[in-house]
Amino acid sequence: MADTDNNIQNNPPIDPNKPNKVYPWKRHDYMVPDHRDKHIPQDNYCGIQDRFMMEHQIQNLTQLKTYIKGQLGSPVICVEISDMQLEDIIRDTVQYIWRYYYKEGSYRDYLCLELIPGKTHYKICQELESVVDFQTASWLGNINELFTVPHNVLYDSMMSLNNFSYNGICYGDSSYGDVMGNFNAQLVWLEQVKFDLGEAYQVSYNQKEKELSVWPSPRRKVHGLMEVVKRQKSFHIFNDYWFKELVVCKAGMIWTNALRKYSLTIAGGGTLNADSLYSSFKERYDAAIERIDKESPNGHCIFVG
Repeated sequence: MADTDNNIQNNPPIDPNKPNKVYPWKRHDYMVPDHRDKHIPQDNYCGIQDRFMMEHQIQNLTQLKTYIKGQLGSPVICVEISDMQLEDIIRDTVQYIWRYYYKEGSYRDYLCLELIPGKTHYKICQELESVVDFQTASWLGNINELFTVPHNVLYDSMMSLNNFSYNGICYGDSSYGDVMGNFNAQLVWLEQVKFDLGEAYQVSYNQKEKELSVWPSPRRKVHGLMEVVKRQKSFHIFNDYWFKELVVCKAGMIWTNALRKYSLTIAGGGTLNADSLYSSFKERYDAAIERIDKESPNGHCIFVG
C-alpha cells in the first residue's frame, strides 16, 4: 500500500480536461506555451514588421512614376514630363545602381555549374554583374584520383615531407603551436597540393551576351561552384532611399531644363525660376552620387578569378 501511495505521489494522474497543464513538479516547465511564444520565432514573422512602411512600399513601375511626379510637385503644380521620359530615367538609374551601388544594386552569391567535355561556352540565365571565382566541387577533380599512380608517388613527398616530423614547426616548436600549429601547417600544405596537382580553369563572363567562357575544356563532367556578383531585381531597388533620390532629381533636371526655354508666370503673379530649380536638383543629384560612391566598396566587380 505504501508503494502505491508513493507511486501516486511521484506520478500524479493527468487531468484530461487540462491537456496543457504543466504541473510544478514536472521538469522543463520553462517550455509552457506562454513562455515559449515570447522566445521562439513564430510563423507570422512578416506580421510583426513595421505596418506603416510595409503598406507604403512602392510595388511597381506605375507607383514609382506617381511618386516621382509627387516629389516634383504634382498635382499642386503642373509637372510636364512624359511617362516615356520617366521610364527612361528609371531604367538608366537601375543600371547605374546595379553597377556602382554594391549590396543594394548587386550582391555576392553562388551558382552551381556542370562543365561538359568539349564545351567551353555556357549561357547564363541569371542577371549577373560579374563572375568572381570558380572552384571545382572536388579539389582534385575526382575522388578516384587519390589512388592514381602519380598521386601515390607524390603523396609522400608533398604531404609528409619525406617522413619528416612536422609538428607545428611552421609556427614554433612543440612548446609553441603544438596540435593547432601542426593543424594549420597541414592546411597550408593542402592548399599547396591543390595548387600543384588540382584542376584549374580560367573563366571569363561576357555580360552583354550573358555567356560564360571556361578554359580548358574538361576531360569529363565536372561540377563546380561559381562565386558571382548578382544583380538585384529592379523592383526590389525601387524603395531604396538613394535610388529614389536619383530618379527624382534626374526627372527634375529634365523637367526644369525644358522650362528654361520659357519665361513662366504662376498663379498669383510669381515667376518660376527654372535655372534655380535646375541647379537645386543638380546639387542634390551630385550629392546622392557621392554618397553612393562612399557606401560602395571599390573594385567589387572588376577582377575574375
